[in-house]
Amino acid sequence: MADRSTVIALPAARKAASRNPEKKRELALHALSSLAELGFAKTNLRDVAQRSGVSLGVIHYYFANKNELLVCSIGLYKEGFVRHAGSLIAAAPSPDALAASLADFMAQTVTAQAHLHRLWYDMRAQAQFDPAFQPGVEEAEQALIGIFRTLLAKLDALGGAQRNSETGDGDPLRLYLILDGWFRHFLQRQLAGDTQAAAKLRAQTLEEFARICR
Repeated sequence: MADRSTVIALPAARKAASRNPEKKRELALHALSSLAELGFAKTNLRDVAQRSGVSLGVIHYYFANKNELLVCSIGLYKEGFVRHAGSLIAAAPSPDALAASLADFMAQTVTAQAHLHRLWYDMRAQAQFDPAFQPGVEEAEQALIGIFRTLLAKLDALGGAQRNSETGDGDPLRLYLILDGWFRHFLQRQLAGDTQAAAKLRAQTLEEFARICR
């Protein structure tokens, strides 16, 4: 005979299994604009429902709470970001072309998607206080670090990677931390109204590439 905890868990398991993953994905992507515009703290699920054109009950059916919605939404956004960066790396015919392509991408995304990136940094900060965000942040950061692992492998294949044990220029984690720091800084400048922020980010990205390329 099943114990009480098993009996209680069965309806929840059946409900989760019946959910449409494509619908959940669609709702999470719709929620991104609301979360990015208003910020996590100022957004509630009712706002998301109204802006998405669905009932609050539908939102609650797919997401237990706002935290779960944010993690899912940011995860989907970062998934697309990583996929696009990976396609740029794969298509680059030379180290110089790779550097220019990714520097352009960094400059474009800090301008066109500043509020979405702000939301990511918001969740990353919240993860220091709320463990509910930690798995989502860890997964996204590992994917972002993976971009630099792919980047270094591509540079090796093109004959343009510089390996320096003293500076650690061949370490994907180090490159991620450096460029993420610059990106966050110029994102803050962009959001504060600095019209040169994107150009400065592009220049800084090229400078970092020059450090790791012969």
